[in-house]
Amino acid sequence: MNKIYLYNTLSRGLKKFTPLSKKNIGVYTCGPTVYNFAHIGNLRSYVFADLLVRTLGYFYGHDKIKWVMNITDVDDKTIRDSKTKYPDLEPMVALQKFTAEYEDYFWSDLKKLNIKSPTASPHAAQKKYIATMQALIKAIMNQGYAYVKEGSVYFSLEKYSQNHDYGKLVKIDLQDLKVGVRVDSDEYEKDNLQDFVLWKAAKPGEPFWNFSFDGLNLPGRPGWHIECSAMSHEELACPFDIHTGGVDLKFPHHENEIAQSVVGYKQKEPVRFWLHNEFLLVDNQKMGKRFHNFYTLPDIIKKGFKPLVLRFLFLQTHYRATQNFTWEGLTAAQNGWEHLKNQVSDLGKIVGKVDKKFQKKFWQALADDLNTPQALAVVQELLKAQLTNQVKLATVLDFDNILGLELDNKVPQDILALARQREQARQSKDFALADELRQTIETSGYLIKDSESGPIVMPK
Repeated sequence: MNKIYLYNTLSRGLKKFTPLSKKNIGVYTCGPTVYNFAHIGNLRSYVFADLLVRTLGYFYGHDKIKWVMNITDVDDKTIRDSKTKYPDLEPMVALQKFTAEYEDYFWSDLKKLNIKSPTASPHAAQKKYIATMQALIKAIMNQGYAYVKEGSVYFSLEKYSQNHDYGKLVKIDLQDLKVGVRVDSDEYEKDNLQDFVLWKAAKPGEPFWNFSFDGLNLPGRPGWHIECSAMSHEELACPFDIHTGGVDLKFPHHENEIAQSVVGYKQKEPVRFWLHNEFLLVDNQKMGKRFHNFYTLPDIIKKGFKPLVLRFLFLQTHYRATQNFTWEGLTAAQNGWEHLKNQVSDLGKIVGKVDKKFQKKFWQALADDLNTPQALAVVQELLKAQLTNQVKLATVLDFDNILGLELDNKVPQDILALARQREQARQSKDFALADELRQTIETSGYLIKDSESGPIVMPK
C-alpha cells in the first residue's frame, strides 16, 4: 500500500502523492533562525515535518528519503543580537559564536522530542552555500528580474508579475504592488508587496562576504529568501518533491522562494507539494513575548513535564488544524501518554507478529493527509482488541516507528539487573533489601511495577 494523499497548498486540495523518482524522495523544511530558543509553536512545525518523513519512510523505505533542514545563521536578528552579546569580537566571529550557541540548543530540543536528524542541514553562512546563493542571484540578474540599488540587489516583482503568476500559495491583489519601492527587512507583513532584497549591502560593523557581478563589487550578505531557494536546489536539485513549513511562511518567504527558483532555475513548478502546518495558540491567543505566553521546551521541562508529552499533545490535533496550548491540556496529555506507556508495558516483553488488519487501518489514517488523531484512535482500538499480548505489542511498536512516542520502554541492562535482584529478594522475603533496591531504581529515574508475570520497569 503506497497511496498517500496530502493537502497541497499549491493546488488547495488533497492530492495523491507520487514521488518524482522511485529512487529518492526530497523533502525540504525551513529550519530555525538561530538567534533565540525555539518556542513551542516552532517545535510543532518540526514534529510535523518529522512525522511526514517517518511516514514517507514507512511507505517507501527510509533509505529513499532525503530530508533537508536549513539553518539560518545570518540575517537581521542574528547580526543585531550577536553584536549586542559580543561587542568586542570581530563581527564575523561574533556571529559564528552567537549562532552556534543557539543552534546547539535547537538540536538538543529536537533530540528530546525524538525528532530524527535531517539528512543534511546546510547553513546560510557557510562558504559553499554563500557561493550557491551568489550564483542564483547572478542567474536572476542575467534574466533581467533583479537590479542593483545602493549596493544591494533587489528582485523586481513588477517584472516578475508581468510574465509569471506571483501569489500561488496565498491570494494576493497585485493592484497593491508598490512599483519601484523596496523592502530591505528580511521579514515583513503582507501589505508590503514590494521588491525584496536578494543581497544586502554591507553596513559598518557587520559581517560581510565579497560579491562581484558585471564589474560591480557588492560586499554584503544574502537576504533571507534567497537562502532556501539556493540551498534546496543545491541539496535536492530542482524540482523536488515536498517543501514544509508553518502557515506564517507562505507569504512572503515561500512565495518569494517560488519566484526566485522559477526565474533562476527556469522551473515552472520548482516544488511539487507545499505542506503547511497551522498555528499553535496559547490560551487562544497568538504566541508572543509581549503577551507573556512565549514558551520553550526548557519551560515545559521546568514545569515537570517530559518532552515527549509535548509531542503526544501535538499528535492529538491534525497538523492543518489550529491547536490551542494550555497547561491543563498538557497535563491531560501527560496522563494520556503515561497511560499509553503503561498499557504497552502490561503487554510484556515478548513480541509476536504484526496484525495486518490493524496495520492497514493505521496506514489508512496516515495516508489520509497524516491524520494522527485517527491513527491514535487505531492504537487504542488495537489495545482493546481480542488479540494476544505478543501480537498487540508487535503491532503497537510498529506504529511507534512513526508516532515516535518511545512506547517500547527501553530500560538499561543495569536497571533490569537491579529489578531481577529485587525480585529475588522479594522471593526470599528479604523485604528490606527489596525496598532498598526499589529506591535505587527510582532514584535512577525508573519506576518498578509488580505484576503476576513479574516486575515491569519503565522510565518515570
